[in-house]
Amino acid sequence: MSNYNYDEEFIFRTEDIKPKDLTNIFVETKMDRDNLNYLKGKSPVLLEGSRGTGKTMLLRVAEKELDDDFNSKRELAVFVSFSKAIFVDATNEITHFRNWMFSKILFALKRKLEKKGVALTNSGIIGKYFNFIEDKDEIIKKLDEFIYILENSWHSKSKGEFDQIGTLFGVDPSRVGVLKETDYFKALVEDICEACEINRIVLLFDEACHNLIPLQQREFFTMFRDLRCPYISCKAAVYPGITSYGTFQSFHDAIVQKVERDITSEDYLVKMREIVKNQVDHKVYKIFEQSGENFNSLIYAASGNPRLLLKSLFIASEDLKSLKTNTVNSTIKNFYRTNIWNEHTKLGETYNGHKKLIDWGRWFVENKVLAETLIKNDKRVVEEKNQQTIYFAIHRDAPEVIKQAVRILQYSGIVSLHTEGTKVRTEVYDRYQINFGVVLASESKSTPINRYKEIITGLSVKLYTEYGINSPAYENTESLRDISTEFDSAAVLKSLLSASIDNLDITNFQCQTLKDAGFNTLEDVLNAEEKDLQRAYLIGPVKSRKIFNTAFNATIEYISG
Repeated sequence: MSNYNYDEEFIFRTEDIKPKDLTNIFVETKMDRDNLNYLKGKSPVLLEGSRGTGKTMLLRVAEKELDDDFNSKRELAVFVSFSKAIFVDATNEITHFRNWMFSKILFALKRKLEKKGVALTNSGIIGKYFNFIEDKDEIIKKLDEFIYILENSWHSKSKGEFDQIGTLFGVDPSRVGVLKETDYFKALVEDICEACEINRIVLLFDEACHNLIPLQQREFFTMFRDLRCPYISCKAAVYPGITSYGTFQSFHDAIVQKVERDITSEDYLVKMREIVKNQVDHKVYKIFEQSGENFNSLIYAASGNPRLLLKSLFIASEDLKSLKTNTVNSTIKNFYRTNIWNEHTKLGETYNGHKKLIDWGRWFVENKVLAETLIKNDKRVVEEKNQQTIYFAIHRDAPEVIKQAVRILQYSGIVSLHTEGTKVRTEVYDRYQINFGVVLASESKSTPINRYKEIITGLSVKLYTEYGINSPAYENTESLRDISTEFDSAAVLKSLLSASIDNLDITNFQCQTLKDAGFNTLEDVLNAEEKDLQRAYLIGPVKSRKIFNTAFNATIEYISG
Protein backbone atom coordinates (compact mmCIF):
# COMPACT_ATOMS: atom_id res chain seq x y z
CA MET A 1 0.00 0.00 0.00
CA SER A 2 1.34 3.41 -0.95
CA ASN A 3 1.76 6.25 1.49
CA TYR A 4 0.84 9.83 0.60
CA ASN A 5 2.29 13.10 1.78
CA TYR A 6 0.05 16.03 0.88
CA ASP A 7 2.40 18.95 1.45
CA GLU A 8 2.97 17.77 5.03
CA GLU A 9 -0.60 18.26 6.18
CA PHE A 10 -3.43 15.86 6.83
CA ILE A 11 -6.50 15.60 4.64
CA PHE A 12 -9.41 16.06 7.02
CA ARG A 13 -12.22 15.77 4.46
CA THR A 14 -12.93 13.13 1.82
CA GLU A 15 -13.92 15.90 -0.60
CA ASP A 16 -10.22 16.79 -0.88
CA ILE A 17 -9.18 13.26 -1.90
CA LYS A 18 -8.90 12.41 -5.57
CA PRO A 19 -10.95 9.32 -6.58
CA LYS A 20 -7.81 7.45 -7.68
CA ASP A 21 -6.32 7.90 -4.19
CA LEU A 22 -9.33 6.61 -2.25
CA THR A 23 -8.21 3.00 -2.01
CA ASN A 24 -4.75 4.07 -0.83
CA ILE A 25 -6.15 6.16 2.03
CA PHE A 26 -9.24 4.21 3.05
CA VAL A 27 -8.75 1.81 5.97
CA GLU A 28 -11.41 -0.88 6.11
CA THR A 29 -12.83 -2.51 9.23
CA LYS A 30 -15.39 -5.33 9.42
CA MET A 31 -18.04 -2.70 10.27
CA ASP A 32 -17.00 -0.69 7.21
CA ARG A 33 -17.36 -3.73 4.95
CA ASP A 34 -20.82 -4.43 6.34
CA ASN A 35 -21.79 -0.81 5.72
CA LEU A 36 -20.39 -0.89 2.18
CA ASN A 37 -22.42 -3.99 1.40
CA TYR A 38 -25.57 -2.25 2.62
CA LEU A 39 -24.73 0.87 0.59
CA LYS A 40 -24.33 -1.24 -2.55
CA GLY A 41 -27.46 -3.29 -1.84
CA LYS A 42 -31.06 -2.75 -2.89
CA SER A 43 -32.60 -1.53 0.38
CA PRO A 44 -32.77 2.17 1.35
CA VAL A 45 -30.02 2.99 3.86
CA LEU A 46 -29.33 5.83 6.29
CA LEU A 47 -25.63 5.96 7.19
CA GLU A 48 -25.59 7.59 10.61
CA GLY A 49 -22.58 9.10 12.34
CA SER A 50 -21.38 12.31 13.95
CA ARG A 51 -19.16 14.74 12.08
CA GLY A 52 -15.82 13.30 10.98
CA THR A 53 -16.62 9.60 11.46
CA GLY A 54 -16.20 8.76 7.76
CA LYS A 55 -19.67 8.79 6.21
CA THR A 56 -18.56 10.55 3.02
CA MET A 57 -15.58 8.22 2.69
CA LEU A 58 -17.86 5.17 2.81
CA LEU A 59 -20.20 6.68 0.21
CA ARG A 60 -17.27 7.40 -2.11
CA VAL A 61 -15.76 3.94 -1.66
CA ALA A 62 -19.15 2.35 -2.33
CA GLU A 63 -19.41 4.45 -5.49
CA LYS A 64 -15.95 3.34 -6.64
CA GLU A 65 -16.69 -0.33 -6.02
CA LEU A 66 -19.96 -0.08 -7.94
CA ASP A 67 -18.10 1.74 -10.74
CA ASP A 68 -15.50 -1.03 -10.91
CA ASP A 69 -18.23 -3.67 -11.28
CA PHE A 70 -20.49 -1.64 -13.57
CA ASN A 71 -19.75 -3.50 -16.82
CA SER A 72 -20.65 -6.84 -15.26
CA LYS A 73 -23.48 -5.89 -12.87
CA ARG A 74 -24.89 -2.83 -14.67
CA GLU A 75 -25.59 -1.02 -11.39
CA LEU A 76 -24.90 2.70 -11.73
CA ALA A 77 -23.73 4.65 -8.67
CA VAL A 78 -24.63 8.36 -8.71
CA PHE A 79 -23.07 10.52 -5.98
CA VAL A 80 -25.20 13.57 -5.16
CA SER A 81 -23.93 16.29 -2.84
CA PHE A 82 -26.51 18.47 -1.10
CA SER A 83 -23.85 20.53 0.68
CA LYS A 84 -25.21 23.80 -0.74
CA ALA A 85 -28.80 23.21 0.39
CA ILE A 86 -28.64 25.98 2.96
CA PHE A 87 -28.22 28.55 0.17
CA VAL A 88 -31.56 27.59 -1.41
CA ASP A 89 -34.49 29.60 -0.09
CA ALA A 90 -36.83 26.89 1.20
CA THR A 91 -38.76 29.12 3.58
CA ASN A 92 -40.40 31.44 1.05
CA GLU A 93 -40.76 28.96 -1.80
CA ILE A 94 -40.51 25.28 -0.91
CA THR A 95 -41.14 24.23 -4.51
CA HIS A 96 -37.81 25.81 -5.48
CA PHE A 97 -36.05 23.54 -2.99
CA ARG A 98 -37.88 20.50 -4.39
CA ASN A 99 -37.03 21.58 -7.94
CA TRP A 100 -33.42 22.02 -6.87
CA MET A 101 -33.17 18.50 -5.41
CA PHE A 102 -34.48 16.82 -8.57
CA SER A 103 -32.29 19.06 -10.74
CA LYS A 104 -29.19 18.08 -8.75
CA ILE A 105 -30.01 14.39 -9.16
CA LEU A 106 -30.67 14.69 -12.89
CA PHE A 107 -27.49 16.68 -13.44
CA ALA A 108 -25.42 14.14 -11.48
CA LEU A 109 -27.10 11.24 -13.31
CA LYS A 110 -26.41 12.68 -16.75
CA ARG A 111 -22.77 13.39 -15.82
CA LYS A 112 -22.26 9.86 -14.46
CA LEU A 113 -23.74 8.27 -17.58
CA GLU A 114 -21.24 10.21 -19.66
CA LYS A 115 -18.34 9.19 -17.40
CA LYS A 116 -19.25 5.53 -17.77
CA GLY A 117 -19.51 5.92 -21.53
CA VAL A 118 -23.23 5.19 -21.57
CA ALA A 119 -25.01 7.02 -24.37
CA LEU A 120 -28.70 7.85 -24.27
CA THR A 121 -29.66 6.37 -27.62
CA ASN A 122 -32.96 8.23 -27.60
CA SER A 123 -32.35 11.93 -27.02
CA GLY A 124 -36.07 12.42 -26.47
CA ILE A 125 -36.08 10.38 -23.24
CA ILE A 126 -35.20 13.42 -21.11
CA GLY A 127 -36.92 16.01 -23.27
CA LYS A 128 -40.39 14.48 -23.16
CA TYR A 129 -40.49 14.85 -19.37
CA PHE A 130 -39.96 18.62 -19.62
CA ASN A 131 -43.15 19.29 -21.58
CA PHE A 132 -41.19 20.74 -24.49
CA ILE A 133 -38.97 19.48 -27.29
CA GLU A 134 -35.29 20.25 -26.94
CA ASP A 135 -31.94 18.55 -27.24
CA LYS A 136 -31.03 16.63 -24.07
CA ASP A 137 -27.70 18.46 -23.72
CA GLU A 138 -29.49 21.81 -23.87
CA ILE A 139 -31.85 20.66 -21.14
CA ILE A 140 -28.93 19.63 -18.89
CA LYS A 141 -27.28 22.98 -19.55
CA LYS A 142 -30.46 24.74 -18.42
CA LEU A 143 -30.65 22.52 -15.34
CA ASP A 144 -27.11 23.60 -14.47
CA GLU A 145 -28.10 27.26 -14.86
CA PHE A 146 -31.21 26.67 -12.76
CA ILE A 147 -29.15 25.09 -9.97
CA TYR A 148 -26.69 27.98 -10.13
CA ILE A 149 -29.47 30.57 -9.78
CA LEU A 150 -30.94 28.89 -6.72
CA GLU A 151 -27.57 28.30 -5.02
CA ASN A 152 -26.34 31.84 -5.57
CA SER A 153 -29.44 33.85 -4.67
CA TRP A 154 -28.31 33.97 -1.03
CA HIS A 155 -26.04 37.00 -1.53
CA SER A 156 -28.54 39.06 -3.53
CA LYS A 157 -30.37 41.99 -1.99
CA SER A 158 -33.24 41.52 -4.44
CA LYS A 159 -35.08 38.54 -5.86
CA GLY A 160 -34.16 39.45 -9.44
CA GLU A 161 -32.53 36.08 -10.03
CA PHE A 162 -35.85 34.33 -9.54
CA ASP A 163 -37.29 36.26 -12.47
CA GLN A 164 -34.92 34.24 -14.66
CA ILE A 165 -36.45 30.97 -13.52
CA GLY A 166 -39.73 31.50 -15.31
CA THR A 167 -38.04 32.06 -18.67
CA LEU A 168 -35.16 29.59 -18.38
CA PHE A 169 -37.13 26.56 -19.55
CA GLY A 170 -39.80 28.54 -21.36
CA VAL A 171 -42.23 27.36 -18.69
CA ASP A 172 -42.31 27.73 -14.91
CA PRO A 173 -40.29 24.92 -13.25
CA SER A 174 -43.28 24.18 -11.00
CA ARG A 175 -45.06 22.99 -14.14
CA VAL A 176 -42.24 20.61 -15.12
CA GLY A 177 -43.40 17.31 -13.63
CA VAL A 178 -39.98 15.67 -13.47
CA LEU A 179 -38.70 18.51 -11.27
CA LYS A 180 -41.42 18.18 -8.65
CA GLU A 181 -43.17 14.79 -8.88
CA THR A 182 -41.48 11.54 -7.90
CA ASP A 183 -43.71 9.51 -10.23
CA TYR A 184 -42.44 11.46 -13.25
CA PHE A 185 -38.86 11.14 -12.03
CA LYS A 186 -39.17 7.38 -11.46
CA ALA A 187 -40.66 6.98 -14.93
CA LEU A 188 -37.74 8.88 -16.44
CA VAL A 189 -35.23 6.69 -14.56
CA GLU A 190 -37.03 3.54 -15.69
CA ASP A 191 -36.87 4.72 -19.32
CA ILE A 192 -33.15 5.50 -18.98
CA CYS A 193 -32.44 2.10 -17.39
CA GLU A 194 -34.27 0.21 -20.11
CA ALA A 195 -32.69 2.22 -22.92
CA CYS A 196 -29.16 1.86 -21.48
CA GLU A 197 -29.51 -1.70 -20.15
CA ILE A 198 -28.93 -0.59 -16.55
CA ASN A 199 -30.32 -2.84 -13.82
CA ARG A 200 -30.44 -0.30 -11.03
CA ILE A 201 -29.37 3.25 -10.14
CA VAL A 202 -27.92 3.76 -6.65
CA LEU A 203 -28.33 7.36 -5.45
CA LEU A 204 -25.71 8.23 -2.81
CA PHE A 205 -26.74 11.42 -1.02
CA ASP A 206 -23.97 13.19 0.87
CA GLU A 207 -24.77 16.01 3.29
CA ALA A 208 -28.40 15.08 2.75
CA CYS A 209 -29.53 16.23 6.15
CA HIS A 210 -28.77 19.80 7.16
CA ASN A 211 -29.30 19.70 10.87
CA LEU A 212 -31.56 22.24 12.52
CA ILE A 213 -33.13 23.12 9.14
CA PRO A 214 -36.25 21.00 9.59
CA LEU A 215 -38.14 22.24 6.52
CA GLN A 216 -35.41 21.06 4.15
CA GLN A 217 -35.01 17.78 6.01
CA ARG A 218 -38.70 16.92 5.80
CA GLU A 219 -38.76 17.65 2.07
CA PHE A 220 -35.71 15.50 1.46
CA PHE A 221 -36.94 12.50 3.41
CA THR A 222 -40.32 12.64 1.71
CA MET A 223 -38.51 12.43 -1.63
CA PHE A 224 -36.15 9.74 -0.28
CA ARG A 225 -39.06 7.52 0.73
CA ASP A 226 -41.15 8.12 -2.39
CA LEU A 227 -38.29 7.35 -4.81
CA ARG A 228 -38.19 3.72 -3.71
CA CYS A 229 -38.76 1.43 -6.69
CA PRO A 230 -37.05 -1.51 -8.47
CA TYR A 231 -34.87 0.88 -10.49
CA ILE A 232 -33.74 3.24 -7.69
CA SER A 233 -31.94 2.57 -4.39
CA CYS A 234 -31.47 5.59 -2.13
CA LYS A 235 -28.67 5.88 0.43
CA ALA A 236 -28.01 8.96 2.58
CA ALA A 237 -25.44 10.14 5.12
CA VAL A 238 -27.12 11.67 8.17
CA TYR A 239 -26.11 12.96 11.57
CA PRO A 240 -27.45 11.30 14.72
CA GLY A 241 -29.83 12.86 17.14
CA ILE A 242 -31.49 15.94 15.71
CA THR A 243 -32.88 14.98 12.33
CA SER A 244 -36.42 16.04 11.43
CA TYR A 245 -37.84 13.13 9.42
CA GLY A 246 -41.42 14.36 9.13
CA THR A 247 -43.67 11.44 8.07
CA PHE A 248 -40.59 9.37 7.15
CA GLN A 249 -40.05 6.59 9.70
CA SER A 250 -36.40 5.62 9.76
CA PHE A 251 -37.12 2.20 11.32
CA HIS A 252 -39.71 1.21 8.70
CA ASP A 253 -38.61 3.18 5.63
CA ALA A 254 -34.87 2.44 5.67
CA ILE A 255 -32.06 0.42 7.23
CA VAL A 256 -30.08 2.56 9.69
CA GLN A 257 -26.36 1.73 9.84
CA LYS A 258 -23.99 3.24 12.42
CA VAL A 259 -20.50 4.45 11.48
CA GLU A 260 -18.77 4.93 14.85
CA ARG A 261 -15.77 2.66 15.49
CA ASP A 262 -15.69 0.65 18.73
CA ILE A 263 -12.66 1.54 20.85
CA THR A 264 -12.84 -1.86 22.54
CA SER A 265 -12.51 -3.86 19.31
CA GLU A 266 -9.35 -5.97 18.93
CA ASP A 267 -8.18 -4.23 15.78
CA TYR A 268 -9.06 -0.68 16.87
CA LEU A 269 -5.50 0.48 17.53
CA VAL A 270 -4.13 -1.14 14.38
CA LYS A 271 -6.80 0.34 12.10
CA MET A 272 -6.58 3.85 13.52
CA ARG A 273 -2.78 3.79 13.20
CA GLU A 274 -3.18 2.71 9.60
CA ILE A 275 -5.41 5.74 8.90
CA VAL A 276 -2.51 7.97 9.95
CA LYS A 277 0.09 5.85 8.15
CA ASN A 278 -1.73 6.22 4.84
CA GLN A 279 -1.50 10.01 4.99
CA VAL A 280 2.16 10.62 5.82
CA ASP A 281 5.52 9.48 4.51
CA HIS A 282 7.46 6.78 6.34
CA LYS A 283 9.76 9.25 8.13
CA VAL A 284 6.88 11.12 9.73
CA TYR A 285 5.04 7.93 10.63
CA LYS A 286 8.20 6.56 12.24
CA ILE A 287 8.20 9.56 14.60
CA PHE A 288 4.66 8.66 15.68
CA GLU A 289 5.34 4.94 15.88
CA GLN A 290 8.40 5.40 18.07
CA SER A 291 6.45 7.59 20.48
CA GLY A 292 4.48 4.54 21.64
CA GLU A 293 2.02 5.50 24.38
CA ASN A 294 1.93 9.14 23.27
CA PHE A 295 0.54 8.06 19.90
CA ASN A 296 -1.81 5.49 21.44
CA SER A 297 -3.30 7.95 23.91
CA LEU A 298 -4.30 10.29 21.05
CA ILE A 299 -5.80 7.37 19.15
CA TYR A 300 -7.98 6.28 22.06
CA ALA A 301 -8.92 9.85 22.95
CA ALA A 302 -10.39 10.23 19.45
CA SER A 303 -13.05 7.61 20.31
CA GLY A 304 -12.94 6.12 16.83
CA ASN A 305 -13.39 9.42 14.99
CA PRO A 306 -10.68 9.71 12.29
CA ARG A 307 -11.00 13.47 11.94
CA LEU A 308 -10.63 14.08 15.67
CA LEU A 309 -7.52 11.89 15.61
CA LEU A 310 -5.94 13.69 12.65
CA LYS A 311 -6.72 17.14 14.04
CA SER A 312 -5.43 16.42 17.54
CA LEU A 313 -2.37 14.60 16.16
CA PHE A 314 -1.53 17.50 13.87
CA ILE A 315 -1.65 19.89 16.84
CA ALA A 316 0.21 17.58 19.24
CA SER A 317 2.96 16.85 16.71
CA GLU A 318 3.49 20.58 16.11
CA ASP A 319 2.73 20.22 12.38
CA LEU A 320 4.04 16.61 12.07
CA LYS A 321 7.49 17.32 13.51
CA SER A 322 7.54 15.48 16.86
CA LEU A 323 5.33 13.86 19.49
CA LYS A 324 6.47 14.90 22.95
CA THR A 325 4.78 13.75 26.15
CA ASN A 326 4.06 17.22 27.52
CA THR A 327 2.62 18.41 24.21
CA VAL A 328 0.39 15.33 23.85
CA ASN A 329 -0.97 15.73 27.39
CA SER A 330 -1.71 19.42 26.89
CA THR A 331 -3.27 18.79 23.47
CA ILE A 332 -5.72 16.21 24.86
CA LYS A 333 -6.60 18.53 27.73
CA ASN A 334 -7.14 21.56 25.50
CA PHE A 335 -8.67 19.83 22.48
CA TYR A 336 -11.26 17.78 24.37
CA ARG A 337 -11.92 20.19 27.21
CA THR A 338 -12.04 23.35 25.11
CA ASN A 339 -12.22 22.85 21.32
CA ILE A 340 -14.84 20.12 21.13
CA TRP A 341 -17.03 21.82 23.73
CA ASN A 342 -16.72 25.17 21.96
CA GLU A 343 -18.08 23.55 18.79
CA HIS A 344 -21.08 22.30 20.76
CA THR A 345 -21.72 25.65 22.44
CA LYS A 346 -21.37 27.46 19.11
CA LEU A 347 -24.51 25.67 17.94
CA GLY A 348 -26.46 27.64 20.52
CA GLU A 349 -25.01 30.92 19.30
CA THR A 350 -26.18 30.18 15.77
CA TYR A 351 -29.51 28.51 16.49
CA ASN A 352 -31.04 30.65 19.20
CA GLY A 353 -34.18 28.53 19.45
CA HIS A 354 -32.08 25.63 20.75
CA LYS A 355 -29.61 27.62 22.86
CA LYS A 356 -31.09 26.76 26.25
CA LEU A 357 -31.29 23.09 25.33
CA ILE A 358 -27.70 23.06 24.06
CA ASP A 359 -26.39 24.86 27.14
CA TRP A 360 -28.34 22.58 29.47
CA GLY A 361 -26.93 19.48 27.73
CA ARG A 362 -23.40 20.74 28.33
CA TRP A 363 -24.18 21.51 31.97
CA PHE A 364 -25.71 18.04 32.43
CA VAL A 365 -22.70 16.18 31.02
CA GLU A 366 -20.03 18.32 32.70
CA ASN A 367 -21.65 18.64 36.13
CA LYS A 368 -23.58 15.41 36.44
CA VAL A 369 -22.49 12.68 34.03
CA LEU A 370 -18.75 13.40 33.98
CA ALA A 371 -18.67 14.08 37.72
CA GLU A 372 -20.37 10.75 38.48
CA THR A 373 -18.13 8.93 36.00
CA LEU A 374 -14.93 10.27 37.56
CA ILE A 375 -16.16 9.40 41.06
CA LYS A 376 -16.96 5.82 40.02
CA ASN A 377 -13.56 5.40 38.33
CA ASP A 378 -11.61 6.91 41.22
CA LYS A 379 -13.45 4.68 43.68
CA ARG A 380 -12.48 1.56 41.73
CA VAL A 381 -8.84 2.64 41.68
CA VAL A 382 -8.79 3.18 45.45
CA GLU A 383 -10.47 -0.19 45.99
CA GLU A 384 -7.94 -1.76 43.57
CA LYS A 385 -10.72 -2.97 41.31
CA ASN A 386 -10.14 -3.07 37.55
CA GLN A 387 -13.58 -1.90 36.42
CA GLN A 388 -13.67 1.54 34.78
CA THR A 389 -16.42 3.35 32.86
CA ILE A 390 -17.22 5.97 30.26
CA TYR A 391 -20.91 4.97 30.10
CA PHE A 392 -24.23 6.32 31.38
CA ALA A 393 -27.87 5.38 30.76
CA ILE A 394 -31.05 7.42 30.22
CA HIS A 395 -34.48 5.93 30.92
CA ARG A 396 -36.59 5.41 27.82
CA ASP A 397 -39.46 7.36 29.43
CA ALA A 398 -37.33 10.29 30.62
CA PRO A 399 -38.71 13.76 29.72
CA GLU A 400 -38.46 14.47 25.99
CA VAL A 401 -36.35 17.59 26.54
CA ILE A 402 -33.73 15.47 28.31
CA LYS A 403 -33.55 13.02 25.42
CA GLN A 404 -33.43 15.89 22.92
CA ALA A 405 -30.50 17.49 24.77
CA VAL A 406 -28.64 14.17 24.64
CA ARG A 407 -29.40 13.81 20.93
CA ILE A 408 -27.76 17.17 20.24
CA LEU A 409 -24.74 15.98 22.24
CA GLN A 410 -24.62 12.97 19.89
CA TYR A 411 -24.54 15.32 16.91
CA SER A 412 -21.58 17.18 18.44
CA GLY A 413 -19.73 13.94 19.11
CA ILE A 414 -19.66 14.52 22.88
CA VAL A 415 -21.59 11.30 23.47
CA SER A 416 -22.65 8.38 21.27
CA LEU A 417 -25.39 5.80 21.57
CA HIS A 418 -23.86 2.52 22.69
CA THR A 419 -26.84 0.21 23.33
CA GLU A 420 -30.44 1.01 22.53
CA GLY A 421 -33.19 -0.44 24.72
CA THR A 422 -31.12 -2.28 27.33
CA LYS A 423 -32.82 -3.78 30.38
CA VAL A 424 -31.81 -2.47 33.81
CA ARG A 425 -33.64 -4.65 36.29
CA THR A 426 -37.27 -4.23 35.17
CA GLU A 427 -36.80 -0.89 33.36
CA VAL A 428 -35.62 -0.06 29.83
CA TYR A 429 -32.73 2.37 29.28
CA ASP A 430 -30.62 3.65 26.39
CA ARG A 431 -26.92 3.38 27.22
CA TYR A 432 -24.55 6.07 25.98
CA GLN A 433 -20.78 6.39 25.78
CA ILE A 434 -18.96 9.61 26.62
CA ASN A 435 -16.23 10.64 24.20
CA PHE A 436 -13.10 9.12 25.76
CA GLY A 437 -11.06 12.25 25.09
CA VAL A 438 -13.60 14.31 27.04
CA VAL A 439 -13.25 11.89 29.97
CA LEU A 440 -9.44 12.02 29.86
CA ALA A 441 -9.44 15.82 29.63
CA SER A 442 -11.57 15.97 32.80
CA GLU A 443 -9.13 13.91 34.86
CA SER A 444 -7.38 16.00 37.50
CA LYS A 445 -5.40 13.34 39.37
CA SER A 446 -3.41 11.96 36.45
CA THR A 447 -2.24 12.92 32.97
CA PRO A 448 -4.11 11.54 29.93
CA ILE A 449 -1.11 9.45 28.83
CA ASN A 450 -0.77 7.82 32.27
CA ARG A 451 -4.51 7.32 32.71
CA TYR A 452 -5.86 6.19 29.32
CA LYS A 453 -4.49 2.63 29.44
CA GLU A 454 -5.80 2.06 32.95
CA ILE A 455 -9.31 3.02 31.85
CA ILE A 456 -9.22 1.10 28.56
CA THR A 457 -7.98 -2.16 30.08
CA GLY A 458 -10.65 -2.02 32.79
CA LEU A 459 -13.49 -0.63 30.64
CA SER A 460 -16.78 -2.38 31.43
CA VAL A 461 -20.22 -1.71 29.91
CA LYS A 462 -21.70 -3.15 33.12
CA LEU A 463 -20.50 -0.11 35.06
CA TYR A 464 -22.47 3.08 34.39
CA THR A 465 -24.61 5.76 36.00
CA GLU A 466 -28.38 5.48 35.58
CA TYR A 467 -30.65 8.48 35.09
CA GLY A 468 -34.24 7.40 35.59
CA ILE A 469 -37.61 8.78 34.53
CA ASN A 470 -37.46 11.65 37.00
CA SER A 471 -33.81 11.65 38.04
CA PRO A 472 -32.78 14.40 40.51
CA ALA A 473 -29.97 15.15 38.03
CA TYR A 474 -32.54 16.70 35.68
CA GLU A 475 -32.25 20.11 37.31
CA ASN A 476 -33.35 23.46 35.90
CA THR A 477 -35.38 22.01 33.02
CA GLU A 478 -38.43 24.27 33.44
CA SER A 479 -37.15 26.77 30.87
CA LEU A 480 -36.61 24.00 28.30
CA ARG A 481 -40.32 23.31 27.73
CA ASP A 482 -40.80 25.84 24.92
CA ILE A 483 -37.94 24.90 22.62
CA SER A 484 -38.52 25.91 19.01
CA THR A 485 -37.52 23.49 16.26
CA GLU A 486 -37.97 26.07 13.51
CA PHE A 487 -35.88 29.13 12.83
CA ASP A 488 -35.22 31.95 10.42
CA SER A 489 -32.86 30.32 7.89
CA ALA A 490 -31.91 33.70 6.40
CA ALA A 491 -30.79 34.97 9.81
CA VAL A 492 -28.84 31.76 10.48
CA LEU A 493 -27.10 31.97 7.11
CA LYS A 494 -26.18 35.61 7.70
CA SER A 495 -24.70 34.72 11.07
CA LEU A 496 -22.69 31.83 9.65
CA LEU A 497 -21.34 33.79 6.70
CA SER A 498 -20.07 36.59 8.93
CA ALA A 499 -17.85 34.14 10.85
CA SER A 500 -14.08 34.51 10.57
CA ILE A 501 -12.09 32.17 8.32
CA ASP A 502 -10.23 31.20 11.50
CA ASN A 503 -13.03 28.63 11.87
CA LEU A 504 -11.94 26.77 8.73
CA ASP A 505 -9.96 23.52 8.73
CA ILE A 506 -6.98 25.04 6.92
CA THR A 507 -3.38 25.62 8.00
CA ASN A 508 -2.28 28.79 9.74
CA PHE A 509 -0.28 29.71 6.64
CA GLN A 510 -3.28 29.29 4.33
CA CYS A 511 -5.48 31.23 6.72
CA GLN A 512 -3.05 34.13 6.91
CA THR A 513 -2.56 34.05 3.14
CA LEU A 514 -6.29 34.40 2.61
CA LYS A 515 -6.50 37.23 5.14
CA ASP A 516 -3.63 39.08 3.51
CA ALA A 517 -5.55 38.86 0.22
CA GLY A 518 -8.62 40.39 1.86
CA PHE A 519 -10.63 37.25 2.59
CA ASN A 520 -11.56 37.56 6.25
CA THR A 521 -14.99 35.94 6.50
CA LEU A 522 -16.71 32.86 5.11
CA GLU A 523 -18.77 35.12 2.86
CA ASP A 524 -15.57 36.63 1.40
CA VAL A 525 -14.41 33.12 0.42
CA LEU A 526 -17.73 32.05 -1.07
CA ASN A 527 -17.94 35.21 -3.15
CA ALA A 528 -14.42 34.71 -4.51
CA GLU A 529 -13.08 32.95 -7.57
CA GLU A 530 -9.73 31.22 -7.94
CA LYS A 531 -8.28 34.15 -9.86
CA ASP A 532 -9.15 36.43 -6.93
CA LEU A 533 -7.04 34.30 -4.60
CA GLN A 534 -4.05 34.82 -6.86
CA ARG A 535 -3.79 38.37 -5.54
CA ALA A 536 -2.04 36.83 -2.55
CA TYR A 537 1.77 36.81 -2.47
CA LEU A 538 3.33 33.80 -4.27
CA ILE A 539 -0.05 32.25 -5.01
CA GLY A 540 -0.28 31.04 -8.60
CA PRO A 541 -3.00 29.06 -10.45
CA VAL A 542 -2.13 25.67 -8.93
CA LYS A 543 -1.84 26.90 -5.34
CA SER A 544 -4.88 29.14 -5.67
CA ARG A 545 -7.03 26.20 -6.77
CA LYS A 546 -5.86 24.11 -3.84
CA ILE A 547 -6.47 26.91 -1.34
CA PHE A 548 -9.83 27.73 -2.89
CA ASN A 549 -10.96 24.08 -2.84
CA THR A 550 -9.76 23.62 0.73
CA ALA A 551 -11.40 26.84 1.93
CA PHE A 552 -14.58 26.28 -0.07
CA ASN A 553 -15.08 22.69 1.11
CA ALA A 554 -14.27 23.65 4.69
CA THR A 555 -16.70 26.58 4.46
CA ILE A 556 -19.49 24.38 3.16
CA GLU A 557 -18.84 21.82 5.87
CA TYR A 558 -18.64 24.49 8.57
CA ILE A 559 -21.97 25.90 7.44
CA SER A 560 -23.65 22.50 7.18
CA GLY A 561 -22.36 21.43 10.55
